[in-house]
Amino acid sequence: MQDPMETRHVTVNEWEFREAASGEGMSFTGYAAVFNSPSEPLPFTETIAPGPFGRSLKSRNNVRMLVNHNPEKPLASTRSKTLRLSEDSTGLLVDADLPGDVTYARDLSALLKAGVVDAMSFGFTVPRGGDSWSEDGSQRVLNSVRLHEVSVVTFPAYPATSASVRAIDNLADKTGEDAAALNDALDALERGVQLTEDQAGLLSAVVAKLTPVVEPEPEPELVAAGPSIDVLRTKLDLAFKA
Repeated sequence: MQDPMETRHVTVNEWEFREAASGEGMSFTGYAAVFNSPSEPLPFTETIAPGPFGRSLKSRNNVRMLVNHNPEKPLASTRSKTLRLSEDSTGLLVDADLPGDVTYARDLSALLKAGVVDAMSFGFTVPRGGDSWSEDGSQRVLNSVRLHEVSVVTFPAYPATSASVRAIDNLADKTGEDAAALNDALDALERGVQLTEDQAGLLSAVVAKLTPVVEPEPEPELVAAGPSIDVLRTKLDLAFKA
């Protein structure tokens, strides 16, 4: 069974922009991963050791650059030589030519230049022995990964969902809930959209199963409207830490 793909994102402090060699579109350089920089809680803290992408970069696999990890919105690829990836002392360096004749690429170029979009991400799986954990499971080090894609992300993901498919799976296993439904509910929570009754009920059930504190029965109108997003976010953060 293939390991689920995980994603991580990093805020890019500085982009380098230039006109594409073809004269159409824009080229830019930025980092999709930074070495030796502890992550925010996932709920575990993760660090990328130097050199984990070496095997992927030497392989003939076609790595694509996407928008928000969406395969329907490609920007560049290593096979077409519009995407150039390398490791240096800082991290995974991305050098890409964005197409000038694709609407979403032009829009993205403008957002990048304006600083509205300032984050990159990469999708990966971990081969056997590619990571190491502390005894209490609170610290993870990535030593070797299989790189599948890099993305420009237009919004940072909620730690519980950005974290990893593995974290969601672990949470689903502990609570007996469906992992896909749980991922959708957490995504809706992060985006601040109105939760459905099923999503609100699912998140409330997860919190109840992981939190020893007995919560009072909610008022009927609160059940219909769904729990407060801020309350759910706080409870989920505490549940993940627990």
